[in-house]
Amino acid sequence: MKTLLVFTENYSRGGGNRYMIDAINSLADRFEGITLACNEGGVFEEDLKRLTKKVAVKKVHFITKARVSALLAPLPTAVKKLLLGPLFLLEPLPFIYNTVVFTFYIAALRPTATFAFNGGYPAARATLAFVVASRLVKVPTVLSIVSTPAVRKRISAFYEALIDRLVWNSASAIIVNAEAISKELQDKRGTPGAKVHVVHNGLERKSPLQRKESTEGTFVIGCVARTDRAKGVICLFEAFINLAKRYPQIRLVLVGRGDAQDELERRREASGIKDRIELTGFYNGDVDALLASFDLYVFPSFQEGFPYSILEAMRAGCPIVSTNVGGIPEAIRDSIEGLLVEPNSVAQLQASMERMILDKELRARLGKSALRRFEKDFVLTAMHKRLGKVFKTTVAQKS
Repeated sequence: MKTLLVFTENYSRGGGNRYMIDAINSLADRFEGITLACNEGGVFEEDLKRLTKKVAVKKVHFITKARVSALLAPLPTAVKKLLLGPLFLLEPLPFIYNTVVFTFYIAALRPTATFAFNGGYPAARATLAFVVASRLVKVPTVLSIVSTPAVRKRISAFYEALIDRLVWNSASAIIVNAEAISKELQDKRGTPGAKVHVVHNGLERKSPLQRKESTEGTFVIGCVARTDRAKGVICLFEAFINLAKRYPQIRLVLVGRGDAQDELERRREASGIKDRIELTGFYNGDVDALLASFDLYVFPSFQEGFPYSILEAMRAGCPIVSTNVGGIPEAIRDSIEGLLVEPNSVAQLQASMERMILDKELRARLGKSALRRFEKDFVLTAMHKRLGKVFKTTVAQKS
């Protein structure tokens, strides 16, 4: 019986775990049994509900930085710093420990193949240990990376280079969801290009809901993302405040919750126009209906892989203003499917937003073009086909 063992360390809610579930679904017909191994908090109930085939979810014990931090949390800050300092020098030990644990775990299950999901790189070190363990047991393994990698730290460059080499030699294939990630992995971490395969995110094909026409009374600018500083939401807020002085009809709707939420709340209260700014927090409603209510979709992130939120806006036929970071330009070409600006530039963001506010024909043209591009390149069936091909050509022949 062909079986697949999937592994993940705890993610934040967002595109990473969504990509994982879509990937598992795309392989459901290729394996008779699928097991998802993770630590506590590794997956969320709303993600498991999206699985199209029954998957056995198994909790596995391994060491993570988050686990160590949680154990030290009750201690005074000074004591924690004193203890965490030496732990940095002992970082190889958890990696070795996890590799040994995973080697026995994989050997006991004897899956046909394994599939490990990471966020950025190196990020979840336990995931990397899992990849190495798979190789030790001689099980073909695929590693997924869905965000841009970090540069090797100077203080630990030798150790990181060693881990990189172990991981690249162990993985049968490395799947990324953007060409930009592939390039940065090769440039920053020495990833062999022949092993890297780009599989863009995909979404189910849906007929866009009827978009409302802008009126003289209201023009809604929206963004659906974690309200993290790295998502550029503070820049968006500042650009909106500047424009709001000249355009009394515009409103801002920020959907999501993140590390900038408290600051956004304070700025909203101090703005003098808080009735024109809506901060929804975590949203569990109909995203398609929400997008249909936006006259303009703005996604000003500073760093991205290949965001689902952009694809959702494209599928909805929204006119889009975004930043030219990560894989975004692979979906949105400037002045063709949307307008792209440099990250962390309030001036550029504001200018492009104003251009969209004033030009109804431009909004209509870009929105239609974005929808056409989505239909052509980013439907979920295309993602399934690409991922299936990677497994067929790089994993099946080794199993």
